[in-house]
Amino acid sequence: MNRSMAWNPWKFFFLCIIFFHLAIGKTKGANLPYLALDCSDPRINDNSPHQTNIRTLLSSLSSNATDNANGFYNNTIFGTDFLDTAYGLFMCRGDVLPDACKYCVANATHTLSTDTNCLLSGMGVIWYDECMVRYSNFSFFTRVNRFPARWMCNTATVSSDSSNFMSLLDNTLLEVVTETANSTNRYFTKQENLPDFQTLYCLGQCTQDLSFERCHDCLNHAREDIPTFSSGKQGGRVLYSSCTIRYELYPFYRLTDEGPKGLVPETHYTNRDSEYSQDPGYIFLNCSNNKIDADFISNLRTLLFDLSSNATSKSGFQTQEGTAYGLFRCRIDIDPPHLCEQCIKNATDKITSECGLAYAEAVIWYNHCWLRYSDRNFFSTAETIPRFRNLNISNSSIQYSIASELSNQLAKVANMTGDTDNKFLTDESLKLNDEQTVFILGQCSSDLSSGGCSGCLSDMIGTAIPWRSLGSVGGRVMYPSCILRFELFRFYNLTPPSPSAPPPSPGFSISIHHDSHANKRKDNDIYP
Repeated sequence: MNRSMAWNPWKFFFLCIIFFHLAIGKTKGANLPYLALDCSDPRINDNSPHQTNIRTLLSSLSSNATDNANGFYNNTIFGTDFLDTAYGLFMCRGDVLPDACKYCVANATHTLSTDTNCLLSGMGVIWYDECMVRYSNFSFFTRVNRFPARWMCNTATVSSDSSNFMSLLDNTLLEVVTETANSTNRYFTKQENLPDFQTLYCLGQCTQDLSFERCHDCLNHAREDIPTFSSGKQGGRVLYSSCTIRYELYPFYRLTDEGPKGLVPETHYTNRDSEYSQDPGYIFLNCSNNKIDADFISNLRTLLFDLSSNATSKSGFQTQEGTAYGLFRCRIDIDPPHLCEQCIKNATDKITSECGLAYAEAVIWYNHCWLRYSDRNFFSTAETIPRFRNLNISNSSIQYSIASELSNQLAKVANMTGDTDNKFLTDESLKLNDEQTVFILGQCSSDLSSGGCSGCLSDMIGTAIPWRSLGSVGGRVMYPSCILRFELFRFYNLTPPSPSAPPPSPGFSISIHHDSHANKRKDNDIYP
């Protein structure tokens, strides 16, 4: 039967899942969120010999991840009855360092041992970004197992010709399939340069017990699934029980031959905003599409007044006046609230003076806020143009492993921001070394859905940041619907300076007298 015509119940239940969605699964006691978990039949009895053997197996997998250099290990715990025998393995991503592999496997085995659905399951598999752990009551070693499986995609779409992109992607993945199967550790990555300084990053991996032919077969099936579930998307992956394949427009993996190389180059600014300031901090204004229409100009004037008026008590607001649509968004962390009001007033004044109400659309960005209007209804739509970016583009890029760590953390922030109620998030969990921490801020206009917000920010990571030419850590990207910034210094949640004590009133002085005989001090003797 033609494979494309065969009905597959797993595909019927396919759900396009966002990468790095931290809410996707987290077991109490485990610190690392997993991508997917599947514990299925057969069911087993509590405290049965089979359950005891599974627990022993999971413990052995965790302990053998400690000094395992190649990131793969399988084991069998035999029972007195063959039905009680437990088979299992772990596979860490080929670029993951030993400590990270150990940590991932420990989290995986802990989750499989404690999850209520897995406690009485005779087989299970759990996937993380960094590793996969699997166990079963039958021997699956050296066999291709495509199920259980998961299909996932990035929420951001390819903005250019998607058919050409998918053709290039398929050709690249064909090479990845062959090279992965040929490699001794069944792991391979490939980068392909794209126009506009973009890069396509691809990865393939099989469990190391598979032969060349079986690894190739497993990955080729995964490759053929990509157009079905990730067509036109900036990223996608297929997670099978025996292999995985993935692509992105950002460097989600490390190059294994890189090691620490000291401090990371930092982007330097003429005016570094690392201290509290009441200045809104003008950045950029874009006015587009001339429109001389008396009714629209009248509506626009009223719209801008409404936006400015509502900044007194709100950090975000959207409204419509006739055919004029507009919104503003202030950063949630700025304090006191009147800074939002001042920023929006500056924005409406500058748009009025420089665009002259003669344009159909405009967007203006400040450090503290952004504001936009249009003659079309753009509400609830994630828009990526016009855009502004301030990045250090250089022929000498930052270390690949740093770019990988940074891009992965930005991707996590993108998805977490979409899940917040106010579409605003700050993060400082990425420590590049003992001296450098990355401070990240993500924010979307409040009209966007969770997926729309995550997709908007994800598009920045995949298309607006030229990873192969990023010369230092630090910069920002601004779209009409979202903003993303990352620095090696704190630029958010800045504290206003404490007010200084008022000077003494004129004509009065304060003196302190010392009684040399009694060794006593008299305070607050005030003289006119």
